[in-house]
Amino acid sequence: MKKLLSCCLALLLLYTVLPRSARAEQDCTLLTATDPHFVAPGLTDHGAYFTALTESSDGKLMRCSEEIMDAFLAEAVAAEPEALLLTGDLTFNGALQSHTALAAKLHEAEERGLRVYVLPGNHDLDNPNAASFSGESFTRVAYATAENFRRIYADFGFDEALSIDPDSLSYVAALNGDTRLLMLDFNTRHDPCGISEKSLEWVEAQLKDARDAGVRMLAAGHQNLFQLTMFRAGYVIQNAEKLAALFREYGVTLYLSGHLHCQHWKTEEGLTEIATSALSVSPCQYGILKVTGETLHYETKETDVTAWAKAQGRTEKDLLDFRTYAADFFDSRNRQSTAETLSLFAFTPEEIGRMTEYIIKLNRAYFSGDMRDAASFDPDGEIAALFDRSANLYTVYLKSVRPDYGMDFRKWNSSIN
Repeated sequence: MKKLLSCCLALLLLYTVLPRSARAEQDCTLLTATDPHFVAPGLTDHGAYFTALTESSDGKLMRCSEEIMDAFLAEAVAAEPEALLLTGDLTFNGALQSHTALAAKLHEAEERGLRVYVLPGNHDLDNPNAASFSGESFTRVAYATAENFRRIYADFGFDEALSIDPDSLSYVAALNGDTRLLMLDFNTRHDPCGISEKSLEWVEAQLKDARDAGVRMLAAGHQNLFQLTMFRAGYVIQNAEKLAALFREYGVTLYLSGHLHCQHWKTEEGLTEIATSALSVSPCQYGILKVTGETLHYETKETDVTAWAKAQGRTEKDLLDFRTYAADFFDSRNRQSTAETLSLFAFTPEEIGRMTEYIIKLNRAYFSGDMRDAASFDPDGEIAALFDRSANLYTVYLKSVRPDYGMDFRKWNSSIN
C-alpha cells in the first residue's frame, strides 16, 4: 500500500518539476474528509439535553456521528485509495474519550489497508465544552490537549514524520523519495486560527528542504487560506498571505482544507484551495482526488449511510432513508433560524415564509457546492428585493453568494503540466 501511495502522490504534484517524458503513467486516488464532529457513543444517552443540543445546532448530524463515520470508513476501505486525509474537527467538542474512540476506528481501518493522516481542528484541542450528556443535563469531561492528541493519533502521521513543528502540531511526512505531505495545524493556544512566525520559518525550511532534495509537497490544513465565503475572522488563517506566498515560491499549487462546512474551491495566482464540506452535515460528502493520465480531477461523493446500515442489519427508519433524513434535518435547522431572524424585521408572515423557503433552497445548494441552478430559485429577483428592504445578515449573505451562481464546486480539474 505504501508503494502505491508513494506512486500516486509523486504524480499528484508534478506541476512544476518533471517534463512529460519523465512522468509515470499510473492512475491514482486520494480521499479527503473533514469536520466529522464525532461523538463517542459512551458520552451520550441521546436523552433530552443531547437532543435539544442537536436540534439547536447548525445542521451537524451529531445523533448519527458514529454511523456516519462507520459508513464513511467502510466506503474508504472498499475504495482502496492510496491515502485518506482527515483535516480537522475530528470531534464535536474535543472530548478525550471521543478522540480515543475515533482513533480505535482508524486503527481498524488501517489494519484493513487504509492509510490515514490526521490534523486537529478548532473543536479538537483544549476545548472547555468537552462534556458527556445524560438525561436533561451534561457533565464536563477531560478534553484533548496537543500533547495527548499527538499521542492518540501517533500512528496517523506523527510517528512517521520527518519533522514536527516545535510551535504546533504541524508535520511533514515522507511519502517516498519524491513526495512529502505538509500537514498544517492552525489551532495552537497562542495562535488560534493562525500560524506563528516561528511556524512560518519552519514551513519555509521544510519547503526549501523538499526543493533542494528534488521532491514535491502536498499541503493540507483545517482552516482556510483564502476567503471563500462572506466570513473571514475565525476562518481565514492569520498570516495566510505569507503562507500563500511561500507556497507559490516553492511550487505548492494545491491546498486542501475544511472548516467552512460548505463545499468550495478558489484559485488565485496559480494556487488552488479546495475546501471539502463537512462529513457531518447534509449531504455528508467527502472529496476524491484522481490522477488520470495527466489530469488532476477532484469531485465529491456522498457517504452512503443507508447501504452501510442495510449491510449491518440496522432497522432504524432514519438510517434506512438517511439521505432524506439528513436533508430534512438540515432544512429544519435553516427554517427555524431563518424564520426567527426575519421575525425581528418588518416582514409579513407570508413574506417570511417565502424568504425562508428561498434561503433553505439556497443553503442546500451552497453547502453541497452545487450552485448551477441557484439563479432559478428567484428568477425575477422578487425575493432578493424583499431582503434588500431591511439591512440584515441575509442581505450580506445573498450579495456574497451571487458571484457563485452557476458554479459546481463539487468538481475541479487541473492539468498536471
